[in-house]
Amino acid sequence: MPVLKPSAAFREELAGYLLRKGLVTRGILDAAMAEQRVTGESLGAILVRNGFLARADLDEAKISHETALETPEAMGGTPIPLPLLERHAIIVTGLSDDAVHVATLHDESVAGRVAARYYPGRTVRFSSFVPDQFDEFLDRVRRAQSGLEDSDPVEQLVSRAVEAGASDIHILPRRKTCSIFLRVDGIRRLMDETAAATAATIVARIKDRSGMDLAERRLPQEGRFEVEHRGRPVDLRVTTVPSVDGEIIVMRILDVERVQPNLDRLGISHVGDWRRAVDRRHGLCLVCGPTGSGKSTTLTATVREMDRLGRAIYSIEDPVEYRMAYTGQVNVNPAVKLDFARVVRTFMRADPDVIVLGEVRDEETAQIAVRAADTGHMVLTTLHTGSVNGAIDRLRHLGVPAHDIKSLLRGVLVQSLVRTICRACHGAGCAACGNAGYAGRTAVSECAVFDEPAAVIAAAKGARKWRSLYEDAVAKFHAGVTTAAELRRVFGSEAKGVEQRMPAPRPKK
Repeated sequence: MPVLKPSAAFREELAGYLLRKGLVTRGILDAAMAEQRVTGESLGAILVRNGFLARADLDEAKISHETALETPEAMGGTPIPLPLLERHAIIVTGLSDDAVHVATLHDESVAGRVAARYYPGRTVRFSSFVPDQFDEFLDRVRRAQSGLEDSDPVEQLVSRAVEAGASDIHILPRRKTCSIFLRVDGIRRLMDETAAATAATIVARIKDRSGMDLAERRLPQEGRFEVEHRGRPVDLRVTTVPSVDGEIIVMRILDVERVQPNLDRLGISHVGDWRRAVDRRHGLCLVCGPTGSGKSTTLTATVREMDRLGRAIYSIEDPVEYRMAYTGQVNVNPAVKLDFARVVRTFMRADPDVIVLGEVRDEETAQIAVRAADTGHMVLTTLHTGSVNGAIDRLRHLGVPAHDIKSLLRGVLVQSLVRTICRACHGAGCAACGNAGYAGRTAVSECAVFDEPAAVIAAAKGARKWRSLYEDAVAKFHAGVTTAAELRRVFGSEAKGVEQRMPAPRPKK
């Protein structure tokens, strides 16, 4: 592997590259350098952690300067077993959001299959093999994997889930055994079956680390804890559900560095319209959809694009999932009567420019959100509705006066998620996608922007000048992004006969 340049020289070259490419602004760079003087972290790590730069863009910048990828894989950690690395002479040189970088002295097709098996959902990319680095790499892997064997079983479980790209871990007790599932691309898959006694030990450790009452097994509990995975923090939000066979554990994985929301990468078809809506000086913008449709991710990606240094941005969430630098983020806390409405009232006295509400759940929250929008603030929030017209109706049912809706509503984005056809096998099933035929998900959406009250009034009466959610999904089927079977899974009977209504999708080359 190439030798890393001295840190000061590399920092200057990296800063210049990022500015020339327009990946960061001078203000963001100055802020990151100021933080670097305090923490001593690398410039790239700070930009990624604070959400100003995608890990993939940082990796590309480093490659362009002929430096080794400063990733955990470059330091020796990898889920690929040591015997396979030795047998096929494989070095794992780096890991980005969508690719694993490897080098091999032997057959690249074999090395590619090995890498795809242990890094599902990522493209395998090859770099030059440097023989002098191979023994050193194996030594680092040997130390790392030896340590893993003796590590906490909870951390081993989380590590496997993160490597598989899972969003959730489900631990489901049964009479004599316990089933462990991972949710990948929205689909729950069985990962392992273990003895009931072993599972009981894991459940107890999870509850202890989450700050739960170990003795309480009759009532649901919630908590969270953090683990370190390959040098980066991974947050886990934990819920217990008492069942007849024992406690079900569900852990939501919040891997901040791997999941860095970017509006251009979410698949929103009319993302320019949404940007135009949220760029207004004040008003109300809604992200809508069912649970698990990616609303929080879109909201986070929207805020990430804003000028977080020049604008005062405050958010109230239940709970905060992804921390964003230079924003004021508050967790709902019912124990001390800290609810959405109370926090928003506090925000309005704190000189805000943008207020983000995790969700409008009741009349009080809806009214305080409208009041904030009416007093010169941009308010972003979510609703559980399935269409633009439904969002307007929902605001009415929450007691928002019609004149406030028509004068303050700036934009509504409704979305759902569909799985995308695996690019490696074009849907046939391969090691890269776990033989599912799908790899990753994309948003299907409908977006309405309201530039004047008359447009809101027309929409409330049923007029529609935008492509519907389902029409957008059919367009993506026609473009070869997803399949008819996936549309039927997500949309049910509405998607019946989709193959007859549209030409068959063209395979992506």
